[in-house]
Amino acid sequence: MDRQRTINVLTKTDRIVSKFIEIVCVILMASIVVTISTSVISRFVVFNPLNFANPMAKYLMIWVAFLGAGLAFRYGEHIAVDMISERLNQKTRKQLIVAIDILTSFFLMAMIYYGFIFAMSGLESNDPLVFNISMAIPYLSVPVSFIYMLFQINVTTILNVLRTNDATAEL
Repeated sequence: MDRQRTINVLTKTDRIVSKFIEIVCVILMASIVVTISTSVISRFVVFNPLNFANPMAKYLMIWVAFLGAGLAFRYGEHIAVDMISERLNQKTRKQLIVAIDILTSFFLMAMIYYGFIFAMSGLESNDPLVFNISMAIPYLSVPVSFIYMLFQINVTTILNVLRTNDATAEL
């Protein structure tokens, strides 16, 4: 497969996956707004509070936060100290970024592994306030989101490296 075809396939895959995650995050955020709004109305208008609203909103927010962290990788929105990398030439900067992304990938793989172990421990417990759901559902937000982060950081890095090589080849 030639370089441009690889770039096109990865770009299309990246766009599809990130659009799906964005839609999921919007649905989760809308669910939080509806849940909290319903809770406020039921508490102060009907005087009958919904006990499940706060924990449910908390679980939904955890999913949004972790999935959103993966989207932040895509858009380069995470905090970065670039004081050193900006002083390097383009080739060395690219090597530094690849090395950092490899180290980050190892960290994410460890978090995925231990996240699944932690999530499976939640199979034995339920939250009675939120429709008796298994605690594995909120706990799965960690490994599932870190899988997306791992995908995103690697696709973004590969695309940046391939595009940088194309740009230097044109000069």
